[in-house]
Amino acid sequence: MPAEGSPGNSNLFGWMARRGVAEAMACALAFLAYVPSLGYPFVYDDKPQIIENPAIHAWHYLPKYFTSHAWAELYPNVQGNYYRPLFLLWFRLNHALFGLDPKGWHLTSILCHVAATYLVFALVLRLTASRSIAFTAATLFALHPIHIESIAWVSGVTDPLMTVFAIGSFLAFLRFREAHRWGWMGASLALFVLGLLEKETAIVLGPLVFVYVWLYAECRSEISRFVFALKQSLGFLALTIFYLPLRALVLRGFSHTVTPLSLASMALTEPSILWLYVRHLLVPVGFSGLYGLPYVQRAASAAFLVPATLLLASVVVLGLVIRRIENARLALFACCWMVLPVLPVLWLRAYAEGDIAHDRYLYFPSVGFALLVSLALAQAAQHWGTNAEAIQMGGLALIALAYFGGTLSQQRFWSSDLALYQRAFSIAPHDNLVCNDLGAALMDAGDPGDAITLYSEVLAREPGFWLSNYNLGYTYYKIGKLPEAEQYLRRAIAINTTDSDQYLYLGLSIWRQGRAEEAVPYLQRAIQIRPTAPGYHFALAMVQRDLNDLPAAKAELNLEIQYHPESMTARQQLNALVSDAKSESKR
Repeated sequence: MPAEGSPGNSNLFGWMARRGVAEAMACALAFLAYVPSLGYPFVYDDKPQIIENPAIHAWHYLPKYFTSHAWAELYPNVQGNYYRPLFLLWFRLNHALFGLDPKGWHLTSILCHVAATYLVFALVLRLTASRSIAFTAATLFALHPIHIESIAWVSGVTDPLMTVFAIGSFLAFLRFREAHRWGWMGASLALFVLGLLEKETAIVLGPLVFVYVWLYAECRSEISRFVFALKQSLGFLALTIFYLPLRALVLRGFSHTVTPLSLASMALTEPSILWLYVRHLLVPVGFSGLYGLPYVQRAASAAFLVPATLLLASVVVLGLVIRRIENARLALFACCWMVLPVLPVLWLRAYAEGDIAHDRYLYFPSVGFALLVSLALAQAAQHWGTNAEAIQMGGLALIALAYFGGTLSQQRFWSSDLALYQRAFSIAPHDNLVCNDLGAALMDAGDPGDAITLYSEVLAREPGFWLSNYNLGYTYYKIGKLPEAEQYLRRAIAINTTDSDQYLYLGLSIWRQGRAEEAVPYLQRAIQIRPTAPGYHFALAMVQRDLNDLPAAKAELNLEIQYHPESMTARQQLNALVSDAKSESKR
């Protein structure tokens, strides 16, 4: 490898030796590729996680970020699997700066990706001492379309944020190994803790440190090499041992089952997920927010045998590629960086049916992919010609151009909920979750007829699918078909008793049919589940007003104003009740 700062094999690329130029170019590409997303609205889960989430709208919720699961204010009676206090803090900072204007949120997501790109450059430069390889890796990372979900979707910023902390931690560890200064180790461990508090996937950093030290340890025996690697990674291991019980304490369990699956079913399904990820890394087309991958139940089926065979072939090819790379140890480490972060997301019981594969899970692993490809490209360039750097940069230019075009063209699917779910429907037209989400987007776009058709098709396949029962009831409520709304909302409650909105709209449907007294318990149940939800206390106040229980109505309006002081409608209704009471007392 050429030494850091060397111009390489050609004066044509002497600019690369200038400190800061190559880094700035890679970062500029990372920013330019996602400029279109600055005009996108909040989509997908942004609505509940940002718009409807009171926890990120006020600073007094800050202590709760560290003592409850990520969406405790939205779903207080539901067990959560995510302990991400720094993610909530990031949202709170964005809300404090930009309110609910999505442009600012998108800007900070892009800047986070830019920071990650810079750190990829710094990491690869320290690992290879080659600015050309570092520039190649950073450019591939900056432009790879696999990152669209993590950047064009505001709530996908968890992975870029965690990646910034994790790479920063690994870089500090490398400085510790070189300088033997414990201040660098302290910085590395501090950044590791921040990564853990941002997203659980950062837990793989300890194993990555162990693997790196083991690969590069200058020891005579395998036992001494293992012991040395264990000592070097001991700080990460200790913090992990402390973190896991803390996380389990806050979440009231290590992991809560969302979809009960047998171990056999998970094992049979995982090859199809892994092959999807390999295919998207190698040929980055056909992206979507949802893929609707089905569970695989039989080993003697194409759904298992085909992806398993393709994965095995990929491993063989990868082994051959690593053998041809001069720095085989670093190539092997790059493979570990690709594989280890994917392992935690293969515990499929933690995810809803149809929601088991996402491209955002490859944001951190793609660092290893970019490193491996840059090593392979540099090796191939040395093999193919005397002017290796020119060949390397030419190959990079072709790949980068394809990546840039793919990122620009495919991020448009995140430009609206309708575009996102229409894309998902084109890939998985028979998946219940996809059909349900497209129906919700059609309803929001003013097309309740097609939404009802989609929900009905899902329920014809699976009558007990809760989301479609709820959404069908909600849609009927919105278009004024109240008996039908009541019917499907009752069905939804019979399937799942934990959601508050279904109780709200069932109560409102009953009230609007002239049965105010019967509506009260359902509205009270909605408030019991989510006491601070916007509009809940207001709805109950209106029903109590109709029942002529004015003191109770005033109390509910005051609670609405207490939780949501921006609600002018609640203030107007409270003023009207006070005025009516004064007028009545004068008579």
